[in-house]
Amino acid sequence: MMQSKNNRIEELLTLLKRERKYVSGARLGEIFGISRAGVWKLIKELKTKGYRIESKPKKGYLFLDFPESLDLYGIKEGLKTRLLGKKLHLMEEVDSTNTWAIKEALKGAEEGEVFLAETQTQGRGRMGRKWFSPKGKNIYLSIILKPEMPPQKVPLLNLGASLALAYFLEKVGLEPELKWPNDVLLKGKKVSGILSEAYAEADRVNFVVLGIGLNVNTRKEDFPEDIRNLATSLLIETGKEFSRNELVKRILEEFEGIYFLLKESPQQLLSKWCSYAKVEGKMVEVESFGELIEGVVQGIDEDGALLVKTQKGIKKILAGDVKVKGWGDSYL
Repeated sequence: MMQSKNNRIEELLTLLKRERKYVSGARLGEIFGISRAGVWKLIKELKTKGYRIESKPKKGYLFLDFPESLDLYGIKEGLKTRLLGKKLHLMEEVDSTNTWAIKEALKGAEEGEVFLAETQTQGRGRMGRKWFSPKGKNIYLSIILKPEMPPQKVPLLNLGASLALAYFLEKVGLEPELKWPNDVLLKGKKVSGILSEAYAEADRVNFVVLGIGLNVNTRKEDFPEDIRNLATSLLIETGKEFSRNELVKRILEEFEGIYFLLKESPQQLLSKWCSYAKVEGKMVEVESFGELIEGVVQGIDEDGALLVKTQKGIKKILAGDVKVKGWGDSYL
């Protein structure tokens, strides 16, 4: 059966990584039904993309390491998802991965398509803020989702994405905390943020673009001075660099599980999210659309809104900045 060149490269990469030893060109040629010269051309393409593959006469080829840059083959290889990332798109530079994904969604792109970039010139955070997007250091990705939910439930996707990141960070030995509505913190500093943008009608969602920014290999001195003491990265917290290709896979896998859980049991998702936020019962100040609200957090409602008990009663807050009183400038 004929294979496309891309499929052959992906399968070759999977095989070399799995073997963890030299594999001869003759054997690879037999497996893929091509000549040894054809194998060499595929290996050469992988090397051009930054993969470290050692070639030795009479021994063959040995996989050593992934490239430092993002690479679609490296992300697809071993990706264990049913929906997210089945179609991946990568650009060196974009204005914003969310803007790019929205344009493609309006053209009919499918649910689960993922858009990645090495850098963003106009990366967006929540409430119009700019997202720091240095080249080749972090992860900037956007996912097209087409959930069957009313528009008021869309904020649950933010909570789900931040919960997925919390799960992933725990698995690399870190202790994340979640900040309503969409930030992930390590030791009180932001390591990740989520931005969802929905295109919806009165009673249904056409599509949502969910953007995730994760600070991976950024050093403290690389951050702009105004956020240097507010932001962190995996490198800062662990002292080691990470393969961004591997991290993209793990993020997509964690979020897909939560996305399916959200369809079946949104209350379970909310309960798990609250266990990482640890803000219930705290006295807070919330700045929401120019209004300053003070009160005690009662929890999160079924739509993902923050419930704050004020002197005038329970206030349902859909968006805003939350500051826990008595904790200095610690925004949780």
